[in-house]
Amino acid sequence: MRVAASAEALLARHERLCFLRAFPRSAAELRRAGRELARFERRVVRVRDELRNTGIAGTTYHYPFNHAMTRWLISRYGPAVEVDWPAYRRRSWDDVAALLSLVVAWAENEGLDDDDVPSWEWIRAARGVGRRGGRGTDLGWLLDMLAAQRLAPDLEAHLYESLNLPIRWDLAGCRDAVTNAVLPARPFYHRTLLTERPADFRREVLRAPGALEPVSPARADRVMDAARAALSQREREFHVIVHAHRREVYRVDAGRGLEIYVLGLVPALRLTLESDYGALLVKNGVPIGYGYAVLLFDRADIGINIFPTYRGGESPYVFDRFCAVFHHHFGARKFVMRRYQLGHHNPEGIEAGSFWFYYKLGFRSLAPAVRRRAEAERARLERRRGARSGPEVLRALARSDMVLATDGAGPDDFRDVDVKRVGLAVTRAFRLRYGGDRPRAVADCVRRVSRALGAPSVPARLAPVAALALPLGRWEPGERRRLLALLRAKELPRERPFVLAMQRHARWRRWLLGTFPARGT
Repeated sequence: MRVAASAEALLARHERLCFLRAFPRSAAELRRAGRELARFERRVVRVRDELRNTGIAGTTYHYPFNHAMTRWLISRYGPAVEVDWPAYRRRSWDDVAALLSLVVAWAENEGLDDDDVPSWEWIRAARGVGRRGGRGTDLGWLLDMLAAQRLAPDLEAHLYESLNLPIRWDLAGCRDAVTNAVLPARPFYHRTLLTERPADFRREVLRAPGALEPVSPARADRVMDAARAALSQREREFHVIVHAHRREVYRVDAGRGLEIYVLGLVPALRLTLESDYGALLVKNGVPIGYGYAVLLFDRADIGINIFPTYRGGESPYVFDRFCAVFHHHFGARKFVMRRYQLGHHNPEGIEAGSFWFYYKLGFRSLAPAVRRRAEAERARLERRRGARSGPEVLRALARSDMVLATDGAGPDDFRDVDVKRVGLAVTRAFRLRYGGDRPRAVADCVRRVSRALGAPSVPARLAPVAALALPLGRWEPGERRRLLALLRAKELPRERPFVLAMQRHARWRRWLLGTFPARGT
């Protein structure tokens, strides 16, 4: 019992020190927290097993990371990352052996098919313990074997992820462990913490944040590594951060020691009509959370997650600055909180009471029935001081998305494009016009759209959607030129010009909204 208590006390102290490093009241307090954290690894030696999955330096982290994250972990931390064979051995079926049978020489299958030779022993024999060259771990060898097959990247990732392989990451001496994770920053000292919601959230969003500064690729690599390390130690594999593009990373100095790093997707994985951005939220150099924004015209689906250690800090301020970044620098005027964030099939959102947090900021449900339920519940809570909404009520309130418009427009005025309907329309056109022959369909869409826009060629990504709008007989020449520029902007090294070009093309927007309107939720 004393060991468990000691581990619990160490974890609590570690949490407090990390908080003080992000929200120091003075230079002396910041120095003390830094010095104690620098020595913290030595304090956990005896209880490191009790502190697994905490991110404390000197402990271990166990998680079945996806293919992209596993490759990144191996490239950055080498032998500290290995298959968690003790966890794997508890399985009833040897999935690794089944996968290996697909990638080894046919004659080797005699050994793999032997129940007396499990996959972990076979791999050790195949690679040779202590061999020189290559990666010196079973995990590295397995990744190398898959890569040697020269499969399509998506297929290689699918085969690896079908294993759901448990990974053990040893954080001994790790510079990116939560204990040590700090980016260079000028410190800000907090005489008081801004823990209260702003009186007028909409007005705060309209208040300009700092400038949007493109980050050099070298610095972007450091930011991306910090973001991946921070999320991987919280059991998060956020798509935009895992696949961030080093040529599209921006920094915003949002004041009070808060830096917001905005990360775009690598071009190959960009969405068709929407634009997907991630963000790393950094306070005094400490990663304290992450966020996302999915943009279409002037609509932004948004969300942030402050790590639990830092939720006693300035979460309302962080959120209004986050929204301000996307309003002022990406043109967002309608912020949408999807129902999952509120607690729809998301117990964490219910437990946190997320609906009321956003309601009190001015967000309102898109569904009229849910709005009426919210007003009735608000009136009940006002009559009974100290009362709280129960889980069933919160689940009912989380059935609808919420919206806040910077111009004060109400939820009944909100209009959006149903991108799912757009995708289904493309599929239907491929079936009816091309018999499901997708390569021929895409090539013909490129040809037809290019001819309609008077261009030698257009990028293939958006061509099937643009082809749905043909013919463009009533479009003005300027509208056609702007559509061509828009299609090309999607493929630029940075996606932000596409975001802004979409907002400037009124005809394209009217066509999409009129043809594929999102139904009420």
